[in-house]
Parts: sequence; C-alpha cells; structure tokens
Amino acid sequence: MPISRCSLLAADGGVVTARPTDAVIDVTLPRLWSRHWGIGPMADRRQRQSLLPRLQRGLQAAELTLRFKVGQHVVAQLRPHSQPTRLSRVLGLGAIEVYVLPVLRAFFGRGSTARYD
Repeated sequence: MPISRCSLLAADGGVVTARPTDAVIDVTLPRLWSRHWGIGPMADRRQRQSLLPRLQRGLQAAELTLRFKVGQHVVAQLRPHSQPTRLSRVLGLGAIEVYVLPVLRAFFGRGSTARYD
C-alpha cells in the first residue's frame, strides 16, 4: 500500500508533512525558519555540500522532485537537474532552487507563518 501522507512532529512542536504526488514529494513546513531546522548534517555547510549532491542523484535515479512549501508557498525545490540560484549559493544549499519572492510571501504575506525563534 503506497504512503499517501506522512506527518512528523518537529522538536519545536510544529508539524512537518510530506505528501507524494506523481513525481513530486511536497514537504510542507510549519514556518520558514526555526532554530530546530539547523540540527544534524544540514547544520554544517561541508556536510550539506556532501549530502545534497547525493540526494539529488537519488532524485535523478527515481525521477522525483522534492518541493518545500510553507503554507501554499513553494519556497524551494530540488529536482533531478536543478541548478543553484543566487540565494541557494549564499545559503550553501547546493542545487536546491530557492525562490526569493515566495520566501518573502511566506514571511510577510497574508496568513504569514513567519516566526522568529
């Protein structure tokens, strides 16, 4: 039986959901920034730079896209042939495509989920 939706409780009490649809896995975050997202291998820039290319190769092999959302805003995605954006280079996120306008909308738009931890 395929998984239709997975929910995880973040350390700060927010709920992170992952929902696969066709060739896309949508990961919906409760808020854009939280001190708890910078834990583990993603906290260290060198580890991120090692981990993200391997993740992208896995997505290529499976022909999947990993899309990150805050509410209804797609703020970033990693596709099989993604190229880094200027913002992803600054943040050290490799080929994850980070979209400036949706990030700003997630912070300041109506129903914003922005929170400063």
